[in-house]
Amino acid sequence: MIRFILGVHNHQPVGNFDSVFQEAFEKAYRPFLDVAEDYPTISLMLHFSGPLLEWFEEHEPGFLDRIAHLVKRGNVELFSGGFYEPILAAIPDHDKIGQIEKMNDYILQRFGIAPEGLWLTERVWEPHLARPIRQAGIKYVTVDDYHFLSAGIDPSELTGYFLTEEQNSSLGVFPISQQLRYTIPFKDPQETIDILAETAASHTNPLLVMADDGEKFGLWPGTHSLCYAKEKWLDRFFKALADNSDWIHTTTFNEEFRNSKSKGRIYLPTASYFEMSQWSLPATAGERFNDFVQHLEDLGGIDEVRPFIRGGTWRNFLTKYPESNWMQKRAFQVSMKLKRASEKGGRSDDIVEARNALWRSQCNCAYWHGIFGGLYLPHLRHAVYTNLIAAESMVNSVDKGISTTIEDVNLDGEEEVIITTPQLRSFFTPTGGSIQELDVLPAKFNLVNTLRRHLESYHRKIHEAGTSEKQSGSIHDAPVAKEQNLEKYLQVDNYPRSMLLDHFFPKQTTLNDLQQNAAAEKGEFLQARFDIREVNGSLVLRAKQQAFDLPVELIKTVHPSEDALTIDIQLMNQGNDKLIGLYGLEFNFSLLGGHTPDRYYLVNGNKPDDPHLDAVGVLSDVEILSLVTEWEDFQVDLEFGEPVQVWRFPISTVSLSESGFERVYQSSVVMPVMELSVEPGNKLSFDLILRAYVRTN
Repeated sequence: MIRFILGVHNHQPVGNFDSVFQEAFEKAYRPFLDVAEDYPTISLMLHFSGPLLEWFEEHEPGFLDRIAHLVKRGNVELFSGGFYEPILAAIPDHDKIGQIEKMNDYILQRFGIAPEGLWLTERVWEPHLARPIRQAGIKYVTVDDYHFLSAGIDPSELTGYFLTEEQNSSLGVFPISQQLRYTIPFKDPQETIDILAETAASHTNPLLVMADDGEKFGLWPGTHSLCYAKEKWLDRFFKALADNSDWIHTTTFNEEFRNSKSKGRIYLPTASYFEMSQWSLPATAGERFNDFVQHLEDLGGIDEVRPFIRGGTWRNFLTKYPESNWMQKRAFQVSMKLKRASEKGGRSDDIVEARNALWRSQCNCAYWHGIFGGLYLPHLRHAVYTNLIAAESMVNSVDKGISTTIEDVNLDGEEEVIITTPQLRSFFTPTGGSIQELDVLPAKFNLVNTLRRHLESYHRKIHEAGTSEKQSGSIHDAPVAKEQNLEKYLQVDNYPRSMLLDHFFPKQTTLNDLQQNAAAEKGEFLQARFDIREVNGSLVLRAKQQAFDLPVELIKTVHPSEDALTIDIQLMNQGNDKLIGLYGLEFNFSLLGGHTPDRYYLVNGNKPDDPHLDAVGVLSDVEILSLVTEWEDFQVDLEFGEPVQVWRFPISTVSLSESGFERVYQSSVVMPVMELSVEPGNKLSFDLILRAYVRTN
């Protein structure tokens, strides 16, 4: 006899397109339930994340009624979790507990049961988590077998659950079989039955667990045909389990935790599933790690040494991607503001609304990248910022004035200066004297929701990838390219794609040089530390560096008003030779759609020949350059003191998703460019107004 737990975790991120929710429902969630309803003797664990539950409530409430029926029937256990699917280790303890309790309350009210188990997002485990999870009323979680193997447990012992503790808070932990994750549903059902049979033959009444993403049952490429439409894998698998019920007992975590003795105490190290340890490494280290793992696989016997192979941890993403770190630290900043407001007795309705917005911003998907688009998807990052801005606006004191605060937001050892007006919130960072974030408050929109072009360990495989449609199989199989010639877009940026960045180029530099990262940078200001001071209500950013091998002082003075930042640039030649070349002031705007009709440029109030935000070209005699988004109904204007030449081009990244390699539009570079011919002791002066406002027509 063997006990077998089959667990399915279903999730769609906050901010994902409604069409994706609908497709996932039709291809994976509903057909899975259609099959499960036909097998009342097969026990299951189901977990649905909060974003999915909210979507079901609005679009498919009958689906939730069907789940409630299965729960009442007695063969389905529902798992709790952080409601909006956060990485628990990455958020404050009060948010950990609050999000879990929100899910607990929802399950109790909607389905009539109090959950005791928790789905740990991406199985990211850190030892301290046991205490807040237990404080939220949870008795057990499930994590990968890799966690246990890394703690020195022999694979033969992973046939039950263990107990861990933190500060006298005890928590059950169940191991998930990686072997079963890879056979279900990608191998014939009989292979899973054979694995269960082998384990039953070598152990006394063992327990095995397979718990993984529900999207692999229908939504991953080729799996709808595999699981339902053509090969009917799921029905055949459930039938095989039912036919072998004399020796395979499908069970639930709840049943096992209540009725079985634990296999003992364990202290798991910081870990996630093995693939995450590969993805979270920096690109060069990731290449070496992947080569090492492949070498061991080629030699055979990797399973024997896998417990001793360690890559990175989830928190590596916060160093690998500064954009992720900024969002995570901003979320922490807003969380602490909300906590203080709550402790001061703020209006309860506002606090609840702000807290839900904050928790939505903690949804994990936009903070990291592996086999799914994640961080590379601008609309997911946009959802983070939209909810952060909403939450922050609800807890900030509102007045008609302009305020300035100083805080090390991203914990890099340097303090940012934050200017808040009734319409805008801008974050100025000393590095590069740039604008890290610029929020249009009425639209809840961060204009600098950008992503630089990062080097990824898988980029070297793009030359090998074909463009044929991916067949059914694990998303870890060899990926395909979703378009041809992606290698020409493989650029790597060595500075953040933010705003107010100062470039110095040789006079012969072209737009194509800049777009291809072939422009020779002759200044040292991109990574220079600017001194930032508030002077009479204005912000003065000052740095002295070399440009064209001459000492140059650069002063950027920012005058904030209700819906605009007036920016004065003074570039002083402090050398003994004439300063000759090009000066460009880089702005990056992320308005989500690069080639859609509702997002476009205006030049001096008119649409240019190519108005799309992914257009490439040089614009002459520009007095006002506007970027319009009709969908969010606001406009951004760059008003120049005198007509200038503007270079524009898109930033597109090449990343990996479950369906293959893809190019993703991230932002639009807008750069006024002017010729330098500055005598020793003289200066170049340049001014502009950056204005953002909700459109009234």
